[in-house]
Parts: sequence; C-alpha cells; structure tokens
Amino acid sequence: MLNSRSYPALVLTLLLAGCGGGGGSGSAPVAANNPPPSLPSPTEGNIVTSVPAPTYAAGSGNLSIFSAINALRGKIGSGLLAQSLLLDKSAQAHWSYINQNGISELHGETAGKPGYTGVRAADRIAAAGYSAAVSGEAIYSTVGTDKYMTCVAEWANSVYHAALLFASTIDIGVAANNFNPAEGASTLCVVDVATSTSQAAQLPGAGSIRAYPYANQADVPFVFFNRTETPTPVPDLVEAGTPVTVSFETRGMAVTAPIAISQFSLTPAGGTAVDARILVNKGKLGPVITTNGPALTDDSNMQGFTATLVPVQRLKASTSYSVALIAMVDGKAINKSWTFTTAAQ
Repeated sequence: MLNSRSYPALVLTLLLAGCGGGGGSGSAPVAANNPPPSLPSPTEGNIVTSVPAPTYAAGSGNLSIFSAINALRGKIGSGLLAQSLLLDKSAQAHWSYINQNGISELHGETAGKPGYTGVRAADRIAAAGYSAAVSGEAIYSTVGTDKYMTCVAEWANSVYHAALLFASTIDIGVAANNFNPAEGASTLCVVDVATSTSQAAQLPGAGSIRAYPYANQADVPFVFFNRTETPTPVPDLVEAGTPVTVSFETRGMAVTAPIAISQFSLTPAGGTAVDARILVNKGKLGPVITTNGPALTDDSNMQGFTATLVPVQRLKASTSYSVALIAMVDGKAINKSWTFTTAAQ
C-alpha cells in the first residue's frame, strides 16, 4: 500500500516521441549494447537477453532497483537494460538536487539552485555526456528507509509509470538512497533510461504482445491508488483495481496501420468480466487505436502502441484473473489470453 506521502512521477513524452535527445559532446554511453554488425530482419525481434554485470555495490539501493527492473522486463519480454555510468551520473545529479532542494520539483530543476544540472531530464542526461536519441526518467519517493522494492512495485502497479517496463530503450542509470526531507526519513529513487544516437531500439518480433501483469504472475496487487500517481489517471475514481497494460509495439511495425481492439477484458475465476476503463492514446503517438466493440478512453498521457485496462473497483484478493485480448494489429489478427493471481489480503 502506498503511504500518504508518496510522489511517483514519470516524464512520459520523452519515452514516447523520441524527442528527448540531448546531443552531448561527451563520450558515448558506458556499458551500452551497440547494434550487432548484422541486424535481424525488420520482422524479427532484437530483444537484449544479457547485459554486463553492473558495478553497483552489493546490497545497495542502486543494485536492488537495477535488478528488479530487469527481472520484470525479462519476464514481460521487453529486454534487459545495461548500466550506463553516464546515466548513473545524471540520475545521481538529480537525486542530489532533490535532496538539497526538496521534492517540490520532481522532474524540473531551477537554475541557480544548489546542484542544478538542467531544467529537464533530457538536459541533465546531455550534461552528463550521454548523447541520447530517446530518453526518460522515473522518480518515486516514499516514507521510510530502504524501500527500494516499493519504488519498482509502484512503478509497475500504475498506468503511466509502467512505461518503464515496456520502453524500447537500451541503457539505464540509477540513483536510489535514503534521504531526510522535513517530513521525515524517506527513500528516493531516480531512474534515467535512454537509447543513444548510435544504438537501435530493442523490440520483440512481429505478432508479439507484451503485458503486465504477465502470464502466470502471482502475488499481484489487488488495488491501485490512482490518486498517488502524477499525472493522475481516471481521476474520478478514489481507488481502482490493478491496471493491466498491453504493448502492441513490435520491430518493423507499420505506424500507418491502425490497431483495432475487439475485446480487452478481465474476469475473475467463476465470475463475470469486471467493469473497467480502457485507456489509449488514439493516435497522437504511434498508430491510430480504434475499437470494434469496447469503449476506449483517449488519454494523451498514455504511451503509443499501448492500451491499459483499469478496473473501476479493487480486485479480489487471492483470486485468479483471466485476461482476454482480441485485436487487429499491423494487419494481423491477435487473439491472446493469460491469467494471473492476486496477493492475499
């Protein structure tokens, strides 16, 4: 459960639009996975399945965050992220800025204040010497020390922050540690992700669908406190059930081919489909997303190529849920189903 003083936030547009590049004059990113000399065909995936061992200290918040994010991305099929010392530098710089100036500026910085390195995440990443084609940033702060797994769990159990699990980026930098704002001892996690100008995005092959919660996942949270996410999804709700997010994006996918959703539902074992909102970005970022049945809510904060089902009430604890997805994607019929189980009360 989220504490009442938690501050999650994510720079969404940088992950999506490919406009977060900051052409720094420094060296190329460290620990990067550059494209192999011979790339797979446009319909084959180029998911990264192994990365160099990170240099984070054993038992550190940085190692915990790095390992947890990659574990989830591996299970979802999004590919692993490699440590970049330059992104570590940009993440640490912003962590230090927040530590010195407070949490009122989550992603922004003000010139002249202690620790200033750039107004936007893209500026700070460029200042660290990383030349990014696409970049993004995720931040989470919560009361209590050493709550590193809470940072990752709450990014995953969200609408907009789940972008971290699906992003086609290659590199990651982490700054996670305890800090002491006026409100009391807390944990602050900052993650920067990016693809450099010399790298290719990693994406699965044609026909792939990635989802969170993933197939056969256990101990999935049954409630989502939507009003603690910034920006706030489905703001008319006080709380919601765990969001189910699917990404349709694959390598070589035609952006001009609409995605048409015929069914996207969530059903408890022995029950009927839950009442839910389906959030999409209907075409401002990626292909136009249309419906052949279920109502879709156009949400400009959503990722392109993505749909998120948000139950209007919390789910049942210790219950198996089935997801059904039928859609036309890139001219091909998709019919997928999978199950997950919620955590105990």
